[in-house]
Amino acid sequence: MSLSKKIALTTANLTKSFGTLIAVDNVSFTIEEGSIVGVLGPNGAGKTTMIRLITGIFELESTSQVKINSSDLTHSPKLLKKEFGIVPEVSNAFLDFSVWQNLTFAGTIYGLSKAQIKEKAQELLKRFDLENKIHDKTKTLSEGLKQRLNVCLALLHNPSIIILDEPMSGLDPFSVDIVRNQILELKREGKTILLTTHNMQEAQKVCDRVLIMNKGKIIADQSPEDLLKKIKPYTNLSFKINTLLSQEQNNELKSIFQFIELKNDQVNIVSSNPLRDIKKFNDFVEKYDLSVSNFKLIESTLEEVFIHLIKNDTLGGVGNETH
Repeated sequence: MSLSKKIALTTANLTKSFGTLIAVDNVSFTIEEGSIVGVLGPNGAGKTTMIRLITGIFELESTSQVKINSSDLTHSPKLLKKEFGIVPEVSNAFLDFSVWQNLTFAGTIYGLSKAQIKEKAQELLKRFDLENKIHDKTKTLSEGLKQRLNVCLALLHNPSIIILDEPMSGLDPFSVDIVRNQILELKREGKTILLTTHNMQEAQKVCDRVLIMNKGKIIADQSPEDLLKKIKPYTNLSFKINTLLSQEQNNELKSIFQFIELKNDQVNIVSSNPLRDIKKFNDFVEKYDLSVSNFKLIESTLEEVFIHLIKNDTLGGVGNETH
């Protein structure tokens, strides 16, 4: 953790049970100011319950603690909740209100003046490309437009910490691009962002850190890059051979490479040392004077790491760093 950055959010011993089910099991972590942290996990992992504990929707147990900028949420919940901007997975906008009416109502709830509401709402409508929808009823909007409105509602009171629960769920590519760019812009403005997601590609693109949850526990806590390096440091090498290989040649390839898939004219090699294995393959090609095309080098993805971790459900040497 960088010594120059403040801690924006601290959670300690978060626990929540529903009968015999432990939905969140003694979860603790910190988030630096101005960073983006993603929470990944399968359905039922405890992500949404954890968010509800952090934001005060669920009451904290006596041993649990949530701090914002070192102030304890349990001692001044109303004051500290103003520091949160929450985008729930299910829209909290009034469907029979227009876009502008929703923003005006939310601003009033936050205690903003009419002038403050007008100024901030106009800024957000422009940022999220909703200016031409200002008088449209919310129920007439597409899912992508509704989600962009949800983000506007969460940002209206200028919170320091923004919590996004599945922000890209059901969005069209255009809306995904807008929301993603604005998340990165909010980070540049110094906002702290916690988001839950099933979208591994989005997490890999925007997150500084990733918490992977399973069965109520955090089983990994690192940057996407470090997860990729430490858990599955493999690269997929893909080639197309423009000549039909003999059975003898197929067998020779299988003897050279431990992890290889041969399908018609396509060769896929899983490699922990791409430069070495490319040379080996090139030697094989030259030996038989073969023609090769469509070479691709595909790095392992966060999705592969996620599946690996959930299947093994073990720390495996990650997640034990202090943040």
